[in-house]
Amino acid sequence: MESMRRALILLVGLGLLLVFNVSGQLFTPSSRLVGDVSWPNCTLNLPREDNSIVGLNYGRVFTVNPCLTKEVLNSRFISLYLNTAYPGLARGRQYQSSPKDCSLSDNICLAYNYGYSAGTYDANLAVKQNVYARHWWLDVETVNSWDANAQANRAALEGMVASLSHLVGRANLGFYSAPSQWATLTGSWHNNASVWLATGSSQQKQAVVACGVKPSFTHGPIILTQFTPSLDQNYQCKAAIDF
Repeated sequence: MESMRRALILLVGLGLLLVFNVSGQLFTPSSRLVGDVSWPNCTLNLPREDNSIVGLNYGRVFTVNPCLTKEVLNSRFISLYLNTAYPGLARGRQYQSSPKDCSLSDNICLAYNYGYSAGTYDANLAVKQNVYARHWWLDVETVNSWDANAQANRAALEGMVASLSHLVGRANLGFYSAPSQWATLTGSWHNNASVWLATGSSQQKQAVVACGVKPSFTHGPIILTQFTPSLDQNYQCKAAIDF
């Protein structure tokens, strides 16, 4: 999501996220706007927020945002977002045996295991860092490393969702992406997951309009739409009430 922040491009959401704060609400009902921050914002003196989505990783899978604690403590209600990727067969072979027993030539099976391991890493990282949120978003962007086979990329995302669902069973999970990037990476995978939509706009009015886009890239409900006036902001669509 970091590159999209700099280029005013946004991402999507699935519908399974995990963490919770005191109230268990998605966001405070008094505000429809939600900020999102991660490692590119580490050096900034950020304003205190009621609602934020905080990046767990340092721009890539199997990494940690160095200012995670600072950014989590800066907001009353938080969700998390996770970087996703599948670099391909050579890297996938390092994950041959768990949770599935894969052939070294079975790229789809290996991709699933890779994603499952990434989800396990993130779930354990959140616990280790004492970060608890009810909602987690999987950040799907072309800037990260992906296979040329969209089916393998989908398998990696499925593995990640399966791991998170197992380890944080009461969490809500969703996908953040832009429609064109989602189509490129997943082959227009219509999984009906909840969506956090990157609009690529700097205008809130465009984010409001984007709440009504049908169908979404997953064919699931659009929960949030992102716009970037300076720092990232997100408009909470009506569907978020039931997310």
